Amino acid sequence: MLKFILKRVGYGLITLFFIVSATFFLIAGAPGDPIAAKCKQMPEKTQKIMQAKYGLDKPVYVRYFIYMKNLITKGDLGDSIIYTGRSVNEVIKNNAPISAKIGGIALVLQLIIGVLLGLISALKREKVADHIIRVLVVLAICIPSFVFAAVLQYFVAFKWKFVPVFGWGKPIHYILPVIAMTLGGIASYCKYMRNSTIGVLNEDYIITAKSKGVKTKRLIKKHILRNSMIPIVTMIGPAIAGIFGGAFILEKMFGIPGLGSYYVKAVADNDYTMILGQTVFFAGLYIVSLIIVDILYSLVDPRIRVAKGAK
Repeated sequence: MLKFILKRVGYGLITLFFIVSATFFLIAGAPGDPIAAKCKQMPEKTQKIMQAKYGLDKPVYVRYFIYMKNLITKGDLGDSIIYTGRSVNEVIKNNAPISAKIGGIALVLQLIIGVLLGLISALKREKVADHIIRVLVVLAICIPSFVFAAVLQYFVAFKWKFVPVFGWGKPIHYILPVIAMTLGGIASYCKYMRNSTIGVLNEDYIITAKSKGVKTKRLIKKHILRNSMIPIVTMIGPAIAGIFGGAFILEKMFGIPGLGSYYVKAVADNDYTMILGQTVFFAGLYIVSLIIVDILYSLVDPRIRVAKGAK
């Protein structure tokens, strides 16, 4: 297992290197000048001083080697061009926990409710409960999360005044964003869990267990649930990365000071270092989550361990 993990980490580092390199040169070649956007009212001499400060007066390949050296040796993601005196590391340190809180709560709710509904839908296949769940799933998948957010803001916050529309820091401020983020995820997990469970129910070992008189509760817990969870485990990897990078619009709508707002602002302002630094963070997080998923595979399905051992 240790050898497998080290191998996956090695592949992950190589992948991250290519992602960082490709992103750097794509951003460097993009049109627009962040210094000109920031200092458009300043004299040309001042703009040149600012370019020298951030190393933008150097050739692209020199900037690349300097950036990679700082990243590898110091873990330094650079300083923001637009937010003077603020580093990308500082922004991630201060704002990532905010995105993690709201996204983490939403992810846990998505998994619990989605898996439960998918299991019920599969076990009650073609019955009333199944039809109701399937209709709700289609609606939740087809309607974007920002539409749910707008509806919630209008009715729950503005019209009925149950919770405040904006604000952050108190538990009450979590309610609407978490609900808006959770609905679509519940539908996706429910859909895949239902399909996976139906496939497992048709397996020979399930039919054999039923014929031997295994109790329904034990059958679900020991055989059906565990084997049906494999597609769900696959989805967890991207979902973890999506906690930080998948809720830009919702964070903007609810005024949440997470990473999403900084990323959108950085793109609009051509803040190269902020875009690059957050892209590196998201990519690294995504790669780590995929490694975790591979480890979870072996825990959920022992057959995967056997197969790897045989190789």
